[in-house]
Amino acid sequence: MKKSYLNRGIICVLAGLCFLLAAVFTESVFDGLLWGFAGGALGPGIGWIIQHFYWSAPKNQERYREIQEQEDINLHDELNEKLRDKSGRIAYNIGLLIICISEIVFSILGKTGVITDHKIIVLYLFSLFVFQIVIGKVVYHQLRRKY
Repeated sequence: MKKSYLNRGIICVLAGLCFLLAAVFTESVFDGLLWGFAGGALGPGIGWIIQHFYWSAPKNQERYREIQEQEDINLHDELNEKLRDKSGRIAYNIGLLIICISEIVFSILGKTGVITDHKIIVLYLFSLFVFQIVIGKVVYHQLRRKY
């Protein structure tokens, strides 16, 4: 197994411990976030370390090699690449639709008085909408130029 999994795991565990210590020894409004970051870093970090030692064991190396070969085949298969591209495009379009609907809903909720300060939410959603469109065009043109 790649040593990068072990390195990544150690870095995540260290970061998780830093967040954990910060959450334990400080009193602030960010305690909830610190506990969440600690759990979010410790969990995957410990998992990657365990995976590294499990798959690096001599009895599991052959099985790991077979799994890696199958994953490489699946990853570089033309049909799978086309399906990933198509699913990414569909998710992009659905995201744009959800942002547009959210803008309308928050505008209505703000005008009816259900929520206050709706303008900042609508402005944020509009900015996100414009950013997604612009970045989609930029990435498309970069890929077009590359191929």
